[in-house]
Parts: sequence; structure tokens; C-alpha cells
Amino acid sequence: MKKIIALVLSLGMIVCMLAACGGSASTEQPAESQAAEGGAPAAEAPASTLDGTWPAETVKIGVVTFDTSDENYLGVQEYYESLKKSFNVEFMYSESIADADAEFKFIDACAAAGCKGIIAYYNVAGAESMKAATSKGMYYWGTEQYYDDMKNDPYYAGCYTFTDPADPTGMNGDYLGGYELGYAMGKQGRKHVVFCSGGAAFGVQMFIDRQDGFFAGIAAAQAEGSDIVCDPEKDVIAGWPGTDEFSAAQTAALAADYDAVASSFNVAMWFQPVMESGKDIKLASIGRVGDTYKGFVDMGVVTALVYDCEETVFGVAIPNILNSITGHTELVRNEDGTALCNYTQRWAVTDAESFGKIYDYHAEGKFFVSPEELAAVCGDLNPDATLQDVVDTYNLSLEDALAKIK
Repeated sequence: MKKIIALVLSLGMIVCMLAACGGSASTEQPAESQAAEGGAPAAEAPASTLDGTWPAETVKIGVVTFDTSDENYLGVQEYYESLKKSFNVEFMYSESIADADAEFKFIDACAAAGCKGIIAYYNVAGAESMKAATSKGMYYWGTEQYYDDMKNDPYYAGCYTFTDPADPTGMNGDYLGGYELGYAMGKQGRKHVVFCSGGAAFGVQMFIDRQDGFFAGIAAAQAEGSDIVCDPEKDVIAGWPGTDEFSAAQTAALAADYDAVASSFNVAMWFQPVMESGKDIKLASIGRVGDTYKGFVDMGVVTALVYDCEETVFGVAIPNILNSITGHTELVRNEDGTALCNYTQRWAVTDAESFGKIYDYHAEGKFFVSPEELAAVCGDLNPDATLQDVVDTYNLSLEDALAKIK
């Protein structure tokens, strides 16, 4: 399934031999590899090695984020920077984007700097900022909730989705993430859980879905014999750390009989209070397999994480943008011409051994989508690549990932 680029290396050697014998080889791209109307022409010739020389012209890509200190975002940034060793790409990162005005200004700055693509780790201005980027000739990747608004725009390079198209329940990714969190805690033997719901109380759909999924996961664990309890009326803390309301609720929770805390966002704000309480309280979160949680997983304090692996979730942005720029739209767009909304999976990491394997793999500078695997879904580097290859490369389950670790 995964194509390698050995064929390209062999062809490169043949071309060199022909040149040495006085022969010649055409580098003209076939008509079908030209960009869609208004797009950039295809590169003249593929690189023979992953030495940072392909594409021939440097591709600069802007990356939008809401918080430059967010751990998942830093993981994405680390992965993107690693790709510069193998591909001729550069990245322009935003400062922390707080409002629509700042987002539009960053998009303007990217266009002025010669960026050819925009990746949305965050989007506050909705389809308007997406259209602002594509109207300036930059390929835009990300933001599933506005997919229907953008799917036919030739400069829209697609997005990811956590919603499994084969799941008859239609369970979306945020709901599923919350579900896995609640179910895991029940199966781990927790008895009384307090749940941090983030923006659910303020109408933020992502957090509403996570909360609904969490309680469905609790119910599923109860149906299988778990004694876990989490009352949606009494055992929920709304909002964000840093407010008086959250601090008061946290203090009250630590004085009650809870034996676990689950959070629909980073749970690190509980580390110190839990340790100071002297109680055996377990923590679970939607968060990253990274340094923030490492020590607390090792100590058995953090027992479950729902993890968005950076290179599988946000990695697909790179071939989608590169294939768009080089004219291989058959690897970016569905048969009906709409942009690919690629299904990828969150990983429910519920044991220290799995956490450690993933952590160590990344610490060794390895990624679950390697440069060779990325190259195999770039049309210039692998003429046999298909859209299904793109889908399969970036849709890895936790079991798939662990199987890659030797």
C-alpha cells in the first residue's frame, strides 16, 4: 500500500547515465499534472533524494495558532521543523491569535512574505479567513466545520476529521474523545469523578460534544459493571483555570470524596493541588503524550490520555499543500472535485507502557509518518500514488502506531 521512492532513485540514475552518453531526457510534465485553473505549474523534475531540494522552489507555509505555548501545537511545530531536512519547505508561525483581526493580519503578512499555503491549527474568523487566504492564491488546509463552505474552492487543500465515515452512529471525533475518556476511567475502577467541561457551559460545540461523549462513556462502563459515578448536575466544573469560580470549585472538589478528575482539556492545573492534598486522586485528559504528563504517568497519577498525534492529524496538511502546488490535485481532491476531508484517529492511551513507547519513539526523533512515507504520497516523487494512499498513510490507529515501534 505504501509506495516507496526507490523507483524515482532508479530513474534518476538512468537519466544521469543517458546524459553521460550524450543522450537527453525530457523534464516536461504531462498535461494531467498541471495545476487546476489558477494554480501553480507543476515542478519540472522530481528530486532524486530526500535532501531538502524538492520542490525546486522553496514552499513557504503559514501556520495559525491560538497559543504558541500550547503543548500539542509545539508538537506540531516540532514535526514540521523536522521535515525541513528532507523537503524544501519553510514555515511562518503566527503569534498567539486572540481575535479575527489578528488572524486576518497574519494571513496578509503570509501573503506578503510569499507563503503558498496556510495551515489552520486554529481558526477564529471561520470561512471568511479561509476565503481571505485562498483569494490571495494561498492553499488553505484545515477547519472541518467550514468544509461545506470551502470544499469546491480550488485553493482549499482539505482538512482532517475525527468522524469515522464507516461508523453508522455518526459519532464525531470530539464526542468519541470524551466517550473514550469516560469509558476508560470506568474500566480502570474509578468510583467518583469530577469532570472539567471547559467551554461546554458557554455553548462551545467542541466542548459540548466532549462532555456528552464523556457521560455516554460513563454510562457504557456502568452497563458493563463499573461502579463509577459522575453526576452531570453536581460533579461538573465549568470554565477555565485562572478564574475565581474555577479555583473555588477546584478547592471544593479536593475537599470532597472524589477519587478522579477528568478534563476535556489540559489537566495539568490539577497536578500541584492533587499532590498537596495527599489524596490518591487519578487524572485523565484530552492531551498530549509529552513532557507535561510524562512524570505523572510514570507515578501512576495520570492514567488516561486521549491523544491527537501531531504527524497523523496535522501531518496530512503537508502533502495536501505540496500536491496542490505541484499540480497533483488527484491526490488532494475526491472524484467529484471536492477537497479531501481526511479521517484520522485519536488515540486513547490508557496504560503507562503505551505512553512510554510513544514518548520514547518521539524522543528518538522518529515520527509515525516518516519523510519516506510522506514522499510516497507526493505525486512528483511517486507517480503511482493514489488518493487512497494518502487516506491510509494518515489514518493510523493506536495499534498501528505501536506496531511501528521496534
